[in-house]
Amino acid sequence: MSGIAVFHGGAREMTEEALSFLAHRGSRTKVLDTDREIAMGAVMSNAFGGNMNVFEGRGEYVVFDGILKNHFDTPWPEKILSLYKKYGNRFIDRLDGSFAFAVHTARETLIARDPLGLKPLYYCDIDGAIACASELKGLAPFCSEVKIFPPGHYFSSIEGFKKYSSLEDLLTDEPDVESEEEAAKLLRNSLEEAVENRLSAIKSDAIVFLSGGLDSSCLAAVASSLNGSLRTFTVGSGDGEAPEFARKVSGYLGTDHREYTYDFEEMLEVLPEVIYHLESFDPPLVRSAIPNYLVSKLAAEEGSSFVFMGEGADELFAGYEYMKDLPSAESIDKESLRITRNGYRSGFQRNDRMSLAFGIEFDVPFMDPSVVNLAFSIPVDWKIHGPEKTEKWILRKAFESELPKSVVWRKRASSASVRAHRI
Repeated sequence: MSGIAVFHGGAREMTEEALSFLAHRGSRTKVLDTDREIAMGAVMSNAFGGNMNVFEGRGEYVVFDGILKNHFDTPWPEKILSLYKKYGNRFIDRLDGSFAFAVHTARETLIARDPLGLKPLYYCDIDGAIACASELKGLAPFCSEVKIFPPGHYFSSIEGFKKYSSLEDLLTDEPDVESEEEAAKLLRNSLEEAVENRLSAIKSDAIVFLSGGLDSSCLAAVASSLNGSLRTFTVGSGDGEAPEFARKVSGYLGTDHREYTYDFEEMLEVLPEVIYHLESFDPPLVRSAIPNYLVSKLAAEEGSSFVFMGEGADELFAGYEYMKDLPSAESIDKESLRITRNGYRSGFQRNDRMSLAFGIEFDVPFMDPSVVNLAFSIPVDWKIHGPEKTEKWILRKAFESELPKSVVWRKRASSASVRAHRI
């Protein structure tokens, strides 16, 4: 974290210019003093010290964006270099977290992205050599065609592009869930462990973007039970219900809550900035990005540097209305896999661009491999349940004793409305 740029065979000036377009992602930039074979640098995070972004020394260089949950003892760039020297390229599937990074040594240049694409990365070809950056705008001045660096892949200057992992690879060790009660308990414990691991990694107070919906409310319940001191932020339009339900959750949990209401005129005012940072003209994505942008702005004004978001629960627990009309459990599972696999093109991209527009780091605990693995082991009829086809039923059961009933069992709004206001 919070952004990287790599130009294999490129000049230092190209890296400096690329990072200037990513400056909003952190507090300062660092261009490494590399050899002529490569130019690379990073935007330093507001949430973490600079040594969590870069390493340079004795002809070995690392730039890093992300969070590693299973390595707390050493700055992450140094840990990556150490693992690379010990295991070669095979070390990547040992990493647990969200990441995009580049390693350069006398042997090769290695660039990689996490299996779910939680951290962004793009690439292009410049005179036969690869260039990468965390956002499209970092490469646009130098390339006529910029492509998405595929999740679960690495690029080696020796081997080229190679796939090392995928969503399906995270599902190889399915838990044996025998009852609804056991599934609900396992889900609650798995999500708690995911949040606790992240709090240990960031060594920071917990903050949740609280929409008033089920997903972010569950995260708030977990974080509040672990941290005690929890801050929550919400925004909503003048006619929206989000602030009302967010206040209910905040009051129930006793969080330090901030709220902001926007109107149509303000939506139009921020729209150009939203599109610039989002790097997409997709109407539903743009519409849903507006509240993300405004709540990130609110959190930044309050001095926040790291937040939790509830993204991913709809994908894992069949939360979208249209999924109720699919013909079979098998087709629902298949659709859940598809939209989770493609989250890096939609929700994860929105989360990243809107929060990092203000230099705020984020994480999505629902996308922890243990939670993902568990979710796909739970039968579909425990997700869409009963004659009323209650969506995300098992998640509701897991938290029905920790949140207001009006929040846990609230019927969701129309699909378009939810996408417009969900955080």
